Parts: sequence; C-alpha cells; structure tokens
Amino acid sequence: MTTLLTVEIGRLIISTVQNLRGIVQLAISLTIGVVVGLLLIRLLTDLLKLNPFGRFYHTVRRPTDEFIHRMRTSQFYYPLKRSLGFDPSMIMILIALAITWYVVYVVISNLFQILQIFGVSLITFGEGRIFTGSRYLIGALLLAVIFFLMALMTIVFVNWIFGLLRRASYWAMERLAPLLRIFEFGGVFAGWSFIILWIALTFAAMAVQAIFLSG
Repeated sequence: MTTLLTVEIGRLIISTVQNLRGIVQLAISLTIGVVVGLLLIRLLTDLLKLNPFGRFYHTVRRPTDEFIHRMRTSQFYYPLKRSLGFDPSMIMILIALAITWYVVYVVISNLFQILQIFGVSLITFGEGRIFTGSRYLIGALLLAVIFFLMALMTIVFVNWIFGLLRRASYWAMERLAPLLRIFEFGGVFAGWSFIILWIALTFAAMAVQAIFLSG
C-alpha cells in the first residue's frame, strides 16, 4: 500500500509540474501584452499632445511612470540615448521585461526540474529501486543548491543592468560574497570572480546531471 501511494504521489508531482508550465507561459504572455499596451497608450498621449495637466493624461501614464524613471536612472540610459539619438526608455523597458521574465522563467523551470526529479525518485522508491531512487533524490537536492546560487547571481545581474530588484540584489550579494571571494584569483583574472563562479556552477550542474540523473 505504501509503495503504491509513493508511486501515485510521484506521478501527481510530475503531472502537476507539466500543468504549471502552461500557466507560467500564459502569465508571461499576459504580462507582455499588458505592458506593451500601457506603453502604446503612453506613446499616444505624447503623439496627440494631450494636456499634460489633465486628469486623463496623468491616469493613463501613471502605471508606466515608475518604469520610465527606473530606466532613465539606469547607467545604460545616457549611453544608449547618445548612440540612438532618441529617448530609449521604452525600448529599455521592453528589454528589461524580457530579461526579467527570462530570469523568472529560468528559476521556475529549474524549480520544476527539481520537482520532476523528486517525483521520479518517489516513483523509483515505490517500485523498489532504492539505489536509483536515492541517486535521483541526491541529484535533486544538489541541483536545488546550485540553481539557488545561480538564481541569486541572475538577480544581481538584472539589478546591475536596469536597477530592478534592488532589495533582492543586496540580499543576494550578501550570500554570494563569500563564494565570490574564493574565485577572486587576482592578476589577469581580477574582477572576473562573478563570471568564474557562474561557469563553475554551470559545470557543477552538468556534472550532477551526468552522474546522478542519467539513465
């Protein structure tokens, strides 16, 4: 009875993850649609030269005001403006949205992968394959640690480019700082600790998948 229940729980986890993937894709599409719509409305208010002191003007522009402010205080704003010859804030918002959703999607996909492996490990435990189940479970736990660190690094990267997720970035850097100091080799590699750590984590994830999750 216990083995059958374990198998069913594992299958339930796997099927739930597959359903959630579709929900995430829908959320991404809806968010992009809403943001693009708000930016187009803001652009129309400029093209139509509406009264900037009117209530309608402020109401339709208010949802994007914070985004515009964030982009204009980014370190990339003025270099882009000089290069392109026009205000690039709306383009930067769309790029920031794409990168932010990519970060979210990668983090969620990694979480789904870990849950799926955990579900497979429960199924193998339920089928009496204790060694294989233990191997999958250890692999899932190791990937959880690696993907967590990579998620922290991605948050820091997004903050560095666009100034988004500032509070989360500070929290992430506090946890990454000890590891970054290990990979600060100096010499020609001075300042490369962030990239070296990312490469090391990527290699570690590949090694875990090859050793613990293959077959």
